[in-house]
Amino acid sequence: MVKLYLAALLAIGAAPIQAQPSAPALTIQPSPDSPEQRQALRSLSACLAKARPRWARQTLSLPYLSDAQAYAASQALTGTDTCIGRNGAELTFRTSSMVGSLADHFLRAEIGQVDFASLKSALARMSPLNVSEDFALCVAARNPASARDLVLSEPGSAAETQAIRQFAGYIEICTNESEELTVDLQSLRALISTALYRGVTSIQSASN
Repeated sequence: MVKLYLAALLAIGAAPIQAQPSAPALTIQPSPDSPEQRQALRSLSACLAKARPRWARQTLSLPYLSDAQAYAASQALTGTDTCIGRNGAELTFRTSSMVGSLADHFLRAEIGQVDFASLKSALARMSPLNVSEDFALCVAARNPASARDLVLSEPGSAAETQAIRQFAGYIEICTNESEELTVDLQSLRALISTALYRGVTSIQSASN
């Protein structure tokens, strides 16, 4: 029997510093899941998105990590697709990881169809659905090319590590002064993937 565990994980957590205002202290923690686990979820998400694109896009359209999105993501294995073998498997993943992986799937096919100037503009003018999206849109809009490099990189690869380092300065710019920010690489990637997906789909909608 397939056992599915869903855990909604807040992508960022900020705590005020009890001292004089200064530049935000940024800590990027390692991914909680192994590269193999992340790649397995990425493959599963791609299969689900191909088999059930309507469900995948509806899930991505909901506010990031909202109760509604968490519920939609929990329906991942309720379809009649064959993305998981019938001989049994046990999967543990976070809502943020599933959402980010679904966004990755569509971005791999669609982000090359828009130019970065248009994408930067779209990201900058989009209205976030919650505070997490506000942060993600701000970071992605600073450098859409680096954001693209991050979400298209292989989980756990040197390319992913290099891309995340390029984001350090942009992350600090998009936080409030006197905040200490801690974020893990996996959650940050999911946030950026979702932001880019929203930007790309907004451009596509405007051109239709």
